[in-house]
Amino acid sequence: MKSNLLKAVLGFAAVAVTACQTLPYQPYAREVKRLPGSGGEIALKPEHRDEDRAKAQSMMGSNCGASAVKVTEEGEVVVGQTTNSTARQTHQNAQQGASLGTFLGIPVTSGGTQASNDTAATETTTSLKEWNIKYECDKAVAEAPATTKRVKK
Repeated sequence: MKSNLLKAVLGFAAVAVTACQTLPYQPYAREVKRLPGSGGEIALKPEHRDEDRAKAQSMMGSNCGASAVKVTEEGEVVVGQTTNSTARQTHQNAQQGASLGTFLGIPVTSGGTQASNDTAATETTTSLKEWNIKYECDKAVAEAPATTKRVKK
């Protein structure tokens, strides 16, 4: 009996510890356009983190090799849109006819009921955005000769 209880407690503890662990953040950056050795364009999430920017820098550096990376433009761009629609339908029964008066305080009418259906719809369109970085590989920096100083004796 104690053995089963001990196994259950240890099993619960193992599940609790595993459930509380969080996955490390996976940086997001993707190449939109790559011009091998001369530049390109990288896309990040609109609300990007420092890790995303570091991954983009790594991708740009990988493309440019020994050349320096020169960011020529960056900013938010619209890449699509999404539309959400909601609809609500109401059904009402209404008395139709003429009022004949009251009988013991209860309204008396002639005629029947009329049913009506109403539909109300709303639609919301939202732009989908990304943060884009356009860059060039600055070969002038990589090819610049090293300057040497002469020491006079």
